[in-house]
Amino acid sequence: MTPTVFDSHCHLTYGDLGEQADAAWSRARDAGVGGAVLIGIDVASSREVAQWVADKDDLWCTVGIHPNGTAKADPADLQVIRKLTEKPRVVALGETGLDTYWDDAPLDIQIPSLVAHADLALELNLPLVLHLRDAFPQARDVLQPYARRGLRAVIHCFTGGTDDLQPFLDWGFMISFSGILTYSGAKAVRDAAALVPLEQCLIETDAPWLAPAPHKTSDLNEPAFIVHTAKKLAKVKETPFDEVAAVTTANARRFFGLRGDARDTTGSA
Repeated sequence: MTPTVFDSHCHLTYGDLGEQADAAWSRARDAGVGGAVLIGIDVASSREVAQWVADKDDLWCTVGIHPNGTAKADPADLQVIRKLTEKPRVVALGETGLDTYWDDAPLDIQIPSLVAHADLALELNLPLVLHLRDAFPQARDVLQPYARRGLRAVIHCFTGGTDDLQPFLDWGFMISFSGILTYSGAKAVRDAAALVPLEQCLIETDAPWLAPAPHKTSDLNEPAFIVHTAKKLAKVKETPFDEVAAVTTANARRFFGLRGDARDTTGSA
């Protein structure tokens, strides 16, 4: 039997994948995926995922405003996000962060949004899901005071190299690896994965994007494919697959504070 794995970041209800979300999640369960966290990227998607997971005992969600959507966001959107955190299966804020790869929003708009999410995460004792793309130095500057105050965060879909890991590892942040880990041209990401302690590793699909090998990168990704990323991480870390599956699953449940029916609000996560 395939060991249980956990997809810590997917967009199961998005686009073409959303049209087959129920079937895709059934395939994931058959593949040994024991749970997943669906990610909100704006008010509309945050509402959608919070509603979609409400009656699922193995799915949870996050709510937040993606950095590339900050220029179009309404100033009142964060109050809606705050209200959505009251839903029982909302387990984190985000994805938020900084992105200089795309030019959808300038940093002087992205940074205040990240700060607002970080403030709210500390206030509500929720972890933060970070999207960082070509913006590691800027993120260090913004997040340092929050890390000192105990912010819990994960850098999702890590795309950097070994030089981009610090001080995030020292802060205790989790590092999540996607299907990029399996790509032939992603040696820098694999080198970084080799250095991250397994206890700070998560795995994800970021579905419907970034399908892992042996699938084509243009294929529609889905949570069932997380097994390929887990196997690659096991190879990179020269660790048995069963151990990688068990530890990353335990990491996800601890980081998000998961119980079967909701989230752990005791602050022990």
